[in-house]
Amino acid sequence: MDLFEAIRTTRAMRRLDPDRPVSDADVRTILEAALKGPSGGNSQPVRWLVVRDRALKRGIQEIYQRGWALSRRRYEASSSGPSPAVLGSADHLAAHLHEAPVLIIACGETDGVKRDASVYPAVQNLMLAARGLGLGTTLTTVHLTFEDEVKGLLGIPAEVQTFALVPVGYPLGRWGEAKRRPVEEVTFLDRWGEPYPAPSPAAGGA
Repeated sequence: MDLFEAIRTTRAMRRLDPDRPVSDADVRTILEAALKGPSGGNSQPVRWLVVRDRALKRGIQEIYQRGWALSRRRYEASSSGPSPAVLGSADHLAAHLHEAPVLIIACGETDGVKRDASVYPAVQNLMLAARGLGLGTTLTTVHLTFEDEVKGLLGIPAEVQTFALVPVGYPLGRWGEAKRRPVEEVTFLDRWGEPYPAPSPAAGGA
């Protein structure tokens, strides 16, 4: 798959096929891609917890759903929250998280210092690699509302932080580009507030 096509079409896939397993080989492939992500000073603080056990996935889902209930109320109270379609998709994820073939939790051995910049590039690599294999993913942090419970369930040491939860499976939805603002609306040139130029018309174009 072309790199830029993968970037354009790696959207949140919250509806995953519970009846189509994900192979160990594919999980290893996307983890190996994740390991190629940059980290400050090549410190490589990211640790990965792959959860396949059904009982553990159910336990995570129950914790996650409580966290989502709190997040959803905050979104509903906000005038700029997600669209009803996105909320519905997130509702489905919360109710069916345990049915995802694989849950991958990105953790960090950070000595108490958050190194987000070393974690999320690795997560993005993992998601792009999954897209290349036809696997759907979404990055969620809802579990952090009750992180200590998740850590207790999975035996994660107190000094290890969790940064993201990524369900992995074959998507039930269709690939496509998520709506994004154009570059000119979110980019400045040289100084804050100075407009970034729109692209010049192609030579010979109308």
